[in-house]
Amino acid sequence: MSSIETDSGAPDVSPLYPAAEPGAALGQVLGAGAHKQRPSLNLSMFTKPTFGGSHVAAAKPNLSRARKVTQTQVTNPTEGSTNSPASIAVSAPEPQTDAQDIKAAMTSTYGTILKMDSTKKIPKKLDGAAKGTALWLTSVGNEFGQIFISVLTAQEGAGLDMMAADLVKRYQQAGVDRPVALYVDCGCCTEAGETKLKARFSGWPHLTIRLHIWHFIRQLALGCATDAHQLYPVFMSRLSACIFEWDAADLALLREAKRQQLQSQGLSSLTDGDINKHLSRKELALHCRRRTRGEETTTQLLEELLQGLMGTSGNDSLGVPLFDRERMEHIWRVQRKHVNCIQHLPGVALYTKTGELTKGGVRLPMYRCARGSTSLESFHLHLNRFIPGTSANSLNFQVYLLEGLHRWNQDRGSAALSTGPCALRSYSGDLLHCVNKNYEKLFGRKVVPVSGELIGVQYLFRQTGQALQDVHPDSEETAQLIEEHDVEDGGRGGEGRGGR
Repeated sequence: MSSIETDSGAPDVSPLYPAAEPGAALGQVLGAGAHKQRPSLNLSMFTKPTFGGSHVAAAKPNLSRARKVTQTQVTNPTEGSTNSPASIAVSAPEPQTDAQDIKAAMTSTYGTILKMDSTKKIPKKLDGAAKGTALWLTSVGNEFGQIFISVLTAQEGAGLDMMAADLVKRYQQAGVDRPVALYVDCGCCTEAGETKLKARFSGWPHLTIRLHIWHFIRQLALGCATDAHQLYPVFMSRLSACIFEWDAADLALLREAKRQQLQSQGLSSLTDGDINKHLSRKELALHCRRRTRGEETTTQLLEELLQGLMGTSGNDSLGVPLFDRERMEHIWRVQRKHVNCIQHLPGVALYTKTGELTKGGVRLPMYRCARGSTSLESFHLHLNRFIPGTSANSLNFQVYLLEGLHRWNQDRGSAALSTGPCALRSYSGDLLHCVNKNYEKLFGRKVVPVSGELIGVQYLFRQTGQALQDVHPDSEETAQLIEEHDVEDGGRGGEGRGGR
């Protein structure tokens, strides 16, 4: 029996099935008096529906279209209804931002300390007609971690000549100060004459090429028999100490702040050695500046360290030596000439003060270092993850590359201007797009003009003689290329190349 409320409010206790006349058939009692026609069998009833083609294209995000952050009022479910609603940011679609505006913003970025680095991992994702044509992805950034240019090349040496010429031309047209230093991972010096890299940037005659110190340290570390040796961490720590020294004033201020902090916790009568044990590596990097010791001092200290560990003092508890003696001697003979390449440039400020922090009642400055090419290695890791799956055709690769560059530069620019994260984050380029459009209507030119520099796949196709399809998301060529690529991915069952 079923109890259902009627319009009058009284429960309806009528049976689920109408009462049957005596002697009625069972089919008539269950409502089967009217025979229902059984549907005909079809093969599609036993096959799994296919999700591909235009359906996949509709499900994937279109990175060439900007996403606008809007404010929506919602009530916090953990609080009562009398509390004020919490404001959260949600993304909503907004009109397309032209890819040319992203390119214009990136090619209007400058700096005084440049870094250049290359990787082979990202070009392996390039699929389609351009598969196998790109060997390197080379990026150039500034002291804030922003990316000037990122190009795919068929070769790393002479293939970068046009990129270097475009960078020199960019500075000349903008009338900004020329860079003073360029950090690289190789090609920093030569035994006679000027290096190929120096000749490539001949438009900047006062540019000094410097080797990233971490690459120098890693080359010396190759002389170790294994990184699992008991003395390997000690060797790497002393290797860094032979090259760097902490600023005495910054270190003394940090020690005083740590002393006051420990005394407030009940620890007193502490020596400098005791305080040093409580200083973390993160605190030293944040509040203290480092400088190189000079070519002569660094060479002397490195030779003493290597000679000391090549003897019995370099053996572990089982008598296994730390170094492969013959290999380490060869590496040091080759790397010794680079000691001058890792020294700091006199008169060039490599540290920028980003704020202050109170610790133990002492105000400590916070610094950001512009030395080395670590920021480019982080960008390449970000870009490798930003391009989804294991492959992308030339059009998708270019769109992901431009959007990844835009987001990376926006984050680095915000970090350079502020000390804390922004409460409301938006990667939309709609503001720049609208300003450019309105300014162009009024004055006949854009606020940020588009340069003739080639980025990403465009640079590669200039070398190989191919042409990149129209990257406009509403063009028929783009829609067809994306749909054809998605159909191919669906045929592989989501495995191998193109699996998302």
